[in-house]
Amino acid sequence: MLNRNATLFVAGAAIFALASAASAQDTTRTRPRSQRHIPIAKEAPGEVVTPRVDTVRVFTTDTLRLQGRVDTVTTTNTVTRVDTVIQQVIMAPRRIGGMYFGVAGGGALPFGAIRTVNEPGWLGQAQLGWQGLNSILGFRGDLSYTQYAHAAPYAFFGDRPNVWNANLDAKLQIPIFQHTLGSSVLMTPYVIGGGSYLRYNMLRMKLDTDGGATGGVGPQNAVIATGDDAGFNTVNGGTTAGNSSYTSDWGWNAGGGLSFHAGRKEFFVESRGVHFSHGNNFSSAWHVPVIFGVNLY
Repeated sequence: MLNRNATLFVAGAAIFALASAASAQDTTRTRPRSQRHIPIAKEAPGEVVTPRVDTVRVFTTDTLRLQGRVDTVTTTNTVTRVDTVIQQVIMAPRRIGGMYFGVAGGGALPFGAIRTVNEPGWLGQAQLGWQGLNSILGFRGDLSYTQYAHAAPYAFFGDRPNVWNANLDAKLQIPIFQHTLGSSVLMTPYVIGGGSYLRYNMLRMKLDTDGGATGGVGPQNAVIATGDDAGFNTVNGGTTAGNSSYTSDWGWNAGGGLSFHAGRKEFFVESRGVHFSHGNNFSSAWHVPVIFGVNLY
């Protein structure tokens, strides 16, 4: 009986010990739990974050020696930084020289034998030439058309005067003040001159008083310049219509201008005097264009 009770007692003690050990190993019941939630939120709408990565490499080596044992700890921190710098450089347009063509327009003024009997008129011109970018000497040919206005006292002679003018010239650039407007625009004064050919009709012209001929409208002695033997159309009682046929004269021209050259384009302003004579019955005449134009290289 005693042995049976002892056996039961030992068995109960063993079961109790096993239950206690199992209860000690189960940590899920006693594990601490946080009652506070960590808030997680996205960036505010519309927020722009400038990407910036800094790279800094720091190598740290710690060596611990404890009773013959060596422990090495290496710490590496990596920060990458990228900076972008954009520099804008304004390039001046490259100027082009050589062959060019262009157009021009403006007005024309009458002087000499054609002054007061004709009024200033409009002019259109086309030109073709060559000018090296660094060359002082160039060449140009041009053809222009001018229609002078009526001078009121001589309107009864007929239609308005028409003048065609062709010139073949040398052009000399003057290398001063070229960079006054900066490096992108080349400003160059120039002189120009050469031979001229004029063909015209209904052009009023004053007679030379020493010639003994009589023209119209009192002391001006104006006539229509023609190509006949006398060089003019006679006036019949001061109320005749002029001869509308064309006549021609040779002459010369000289003048100057100012050009503004940028890239493939050149703008210019210019004035010249075109000199010609129509025979012994007349003094010399001047056809004077004043124009603004553009050339393309």
